[in-house]
Amino acid sequence: MDRDALPFPLAAGYTTLALNGAKGGATKYLCLQYLNYARWTSQQFSCNLPTSLQIMASLHLKSESGQWTPLGFLKFWRPAVTLLNETVHWGMKVPLCMALYQELRSSFGAHGGLAAATALSTAGEVALTGWSERFGVHMGRLGRVVQGLKQIGSYRESLRIACEARGNLLLGAWAGAGGLWVRNFSWNFTFFEWKRFLHNAVDRTPENAPQWFQDHLDWLRSLEKKNQANVLTFEAATLGTYLTFFNMAGDNIKTKMQVDPVRYTSVRATAGEIWTQHGLLGFTRGSLFKGIYLILGSTLAIGIQERLTEIMAALLR
Repeated sequence: MDRDALPFPLAAGYTTLALNGAKGGATKYLCLQYLNYARWTSQQFSCNLPTSLQIMASLHLKSESGQWTPLGFLKFWRPAVTLLNETVHWGMKVPLCMALYQELRSSFGAHGGLAAATALSTAGEVALTGWSERFGVHMGRLGRVVQGLKQIGSYRESLRIACEARGNLLLGAWAGAGGLWVRNFSWNFTFFEWKRFLHNAVDRTPENAPQWFQDHLDWLRSLEKKNQANVLTFEAATLGTYLTFFNMAGDNIKTKMQVDPVRYTSVRATAGEIWTQHGLLGFTRGSLFKGIYLILGSTLAIGIQERLTEIMAALLR
């Protein structure tokens, strides 16, 4: 067994792994987008859980006359470009990093090679999905007039506002790309490292492991392989989410820059305002929503990716 390899099924090839990851990403959007919307709300206004829920309810669950509109819940899935974003994002995340890692591990080692591969693959993610991520946040978050922000009615209008604020098409379309890279790289690298470590630990218990961890590994070994892989993905996603401050910080910076490109023009200025107004806590806003969304979403997306790929590989044998 190659203990330095990333523990994802490759028997059916990178293309199959990518296609199944895309299916997982689309399923994640359809099932959990409302949590993503809640995260954007909390980060846009740098507010806590009760306040963000109150803002969401006042925007979409009540009409301007004060009547309840329960079907407004469906607006949490707006705009539809977020479906494209999640599909492409999760389709390329694992296979691109694995392909780059195979090329770089001999030169930089197991950990350095993974860090370099993750940095490059994350740059690819940002290049291909940064524009759709910006549309999703910018158009999805601005409902009826809130703190002077008006409804954005079209992709063209959203792009015009961002381009005018940044001065050109590239900077406008990819507004918040720096924060997006910081967020994605920190989570991707931490997730891949923990995923590999946990799979290796199940295969062979680490020396001097505490008893509670040994007991946990014994329980994991009692599971079927497909269920074991899902649990390990869940655990790696949890550790990758809550043990990485830069993941939360980058996400807050990215959201603010995308939702209001006129006010937030650079990573440094955005980070400075968050620190001045909210302190260190401001960089972690939305962490509860983000944690639930990312942990459940990645478990769902990668679980679908792994299972479908293994099924297809078995059919090809």
